[in-house]
Amino acid sequence: MFERINQYQRQLLWGVGLIIILLIPAVIAVQQRNWRLREVAVVPTAPAIPTASPSATPIPTATPDGRATATTIAATATARVEATNVAVTATADHERLSARAKLIFRDEFVDNRNAWYTGVFQEIETNQIEDGVFKVNWAGRGTSYELYMVRDFSDFIAEIDCQLVEQPAAAGCGLIFSLIDDTGYYKYELFEDYYRLFLVRAVGEPKILAEGNPVELMTPGSPNRLRIVREGERIRIFLNGTALDAISDATYLSGKIGITTSSYTEAGGSAIWFDNFVIWELPS
Repeated sequence: MFERINQYQRQLLWGVGLIIILLIPAVIAVQQRNWRLREVAVVPTAPAIPTASPSATPIPTATPDGRATATTIAATATARVEATNVAVTATADHERLSARAKLIFRDEFVDNRNAWYTGVFQEIETNQIEDGVFKVNWAGRGTSYELYMVRDFSDFIAEIDCQLVEQPAAAGCGLIFSLIDDTGYYKYELFEDYYRLFLVRAVGEPKILAEGNPVELMTPGSPNRLRIVREGERIRIFLNGTALDAISDATYLSGKIGITTSSYTEAGGSAIWFDNFVIWELPS
């Protein structure tokens, strides 16, 4: 039912992929009620995470007549109104979509009834489900993901709670979607001071579609809610209920959906926890 894929193996196993596929039936046993298949990842090495943060715009110094101060206050008030309007619009839009959406899958990770991969993978990643969360611990550098394998999705809403528990400066978590085997997919990834939506293709470098600094929206040390809304070519990403970006891209219009983690340091030590993975289907 679910598929386990590890990114950094692609380069090593590309030339023998056919042999692996032919041998899979002989070497994989049914350990749970669903098949679990490991394949070569199609993920190129992720680009470096920008470290620079945007500098704050200085507040103008007040003049004797107070005009600069008044301008600053007015600008601040306008910004607050605009932010409130955006939040109201996002809430109304979410309610509209929720009324049309059909719940397809939900996992609160109270157990492993959905046959996620658990155990040690390639000696650098350990997965376990305990205390009502899906825990991923990294002992090295790498990227991996778990897929909901039952079906593909075109128009959908996908959500996950993600918490960067250990070494948050060197770890990332997120959602991948519209994955087509051996072709590519989209990835929405969250770090402690950076987010990005990018396109991953089997050939070529990843293409950044949206990025920014989510610090004002994040809750450090706690789960943060990631959401993707896909309607045709339109893709929107949210963090804790607030819209981050909206883009239009038709490279891959349907495919699998999954959760993903990354460790960006050779020493490892990163720990990522997941909870409340939900997928809704939207009418086309």
